[in-house]
Amino acid sequence: MFRKILICIVLCMGLFSVGLRTCSAYQEQKVAIFPVFFNKNISVNKEVETIVAKALVNKFQMPLPTVVKFYQIIPEAEVVAALPVQLKDKIKKSKLANNLLTEVADKLNADIVIAAEITSYRSEERMNREGDRLQETHLAIRVITYHRPTGVFTEKRDHEFYFGDDISWGQPEYIADHMIYNLLNKIPDYR
Repeated sequence: MFRKILICIVLCMGLFSVGLRTCSAYQEQKVAIFPVFFNKNISVNKEVETIVAKALVNKFQMPLPTVVKFYQIIPEAEVVAALPVQLKDKIKKSKLANNLLTEVADKLNADIVIAAEITSYRSEERMNREGDRLQETHLAIRVITYHRPTGVFTEKRDHEFYFGDDISWGQPEYIADHMIYNLLNKIPDYR
């Protein structure tokens, strides 16, 4: 009986150690996350911008990062410093182009570059003739990633328009959170 238990323990330890070696052989990928871009002619709510920025980072935050590290996120200051000189003054109010992602990936030696651009934003609360409050919100987001080892770009877009009297459903923060979550689920993890 003792022999069987000892053999089981030794086999389990052997299998466990083989699993750890294969996990430790994985090389983590460097990820550059751009600040949120938006068009020059729109003014974006800071909370919406924060929700989108946090979602981009959370896309590459894996559970138990101390056990197996899949991604190493490059600090935002390094990413901003790697942007071309002409974008330094108007960093967020520029058009997001594919060549910008490849340029930053090459400068930072990043495996994955991800960026989000708010292409349309409008939010108003008004009253109708009967005195009811109405919420009108229009939001459009574009997410683009570049996977440097394969040279593949992935771009996803979504837009949502809400007009109604349910103020909570029409809040831009709620719509942005829902929209960015759905968009990022369509982007591959590159693991």
